[in-house]
Amino acid sequence: MLSALGPVVDALFLVLGRLQGLLVVISIVCIMAAMGTQLTRGDVLRTIREYALVTRWLVANLLAVPLFALVLGVVFGLPEPILVGLLLVAVAPGAPFIPQLVAMTGANSHEATRLTAALTIVATMTVPLLVAFTLALLDVDTRFAPWRFLLPLLVVLVVPLFVGGYLRDRRPAFASALAPRLTALSNLTLLAALVVVPLLDPGATLRVFATLLGTGALLVMAVFVLLTILVGWVVGGPTRQNRRILALGTAGRNVNVALFIATGAFPASEADASIVAFAVVMLVVSLLVVWFWRRSPLAERVGPTAEQG
Repeated sequence: MLSALGPVVDALFLVLGRLQGLLVVISIVCIMAAMGTQLTRGDVLRTIREYALVTRWLVANLLAVPLFALVLGVVFGLPEPILVGLLLVAVAPGAPFIPQLVAMTGANSHEATRLTAALTIVATMTVPLLVAFTLALLDVDTRFAPWRFLLPLLVVLVVPLFVGGYLRDRRPAFASALAPRLTALSNLTLLAALVVVPLLDPGATLRVFATLLGTGALLVMAVFVLLTILVGWVVGGPTRQNRRILALGTAGRNVNVALFIATGAFPASEADASIVAFAVVMLVVSLLVVWFWRRSPLAERVGPTAEQG
């Protein structure tokens, strides 16, 4: 009887695996399109003019943060599934919830949207290359091929962003009405994708979480998030508003993109369970920082040239 159910169970797990991948893609496309509906041509020109700030943020996100992950992984001897998961989130910047967290601190959420969009466009090219480089540096046993993900990331990240911008330019009222619905759908599908992770392999998920608790890896993840907040604060420049935006923006790793890479390149590595755990740690630490900053509101809440110091 049990042997007869084997093919059915295998087919169910195959469907769940494909469903997870589909949910991740839908989540990414929706949130990038929603982000695009909030941007204008003026935002693009302003981002180009602020090349010094954007360059510092790119260096922080694309060099400093992956370096933190590498050092912490080596120093604390993280097991391979946890290490791969941490590296995937470390090289995937631009979490879609950054503007919401920034708004909660009293800073300008539109500035956060603008800078996050710029970071995401650059990350389309850098994420696959950084994944390949860091895994090769640590001699992790994988056949990861970065060129397989360049076009898919371009399609799910950049194209929806420009489509959203086009709608904002041509039909602003429709774009404004569509944005919250896209955001809600993105959040819902991401949550569903995270729920599917333990369903695909409950045993592996339990092993990863037991390892996280038993080895102190959860604490390492929390330290990693705090370090990313610190480097974002440092590169944020002289204004408190920019420092808060870049601190939260650097801490906000793109779990959607990390899961996209994990399901496509490491389906049997248990890295997706590590990414789920990191998402929880990242949100908890970031919300605690937001709560602290809310107790010290900005003197001004307009524009990036607000209060100094």
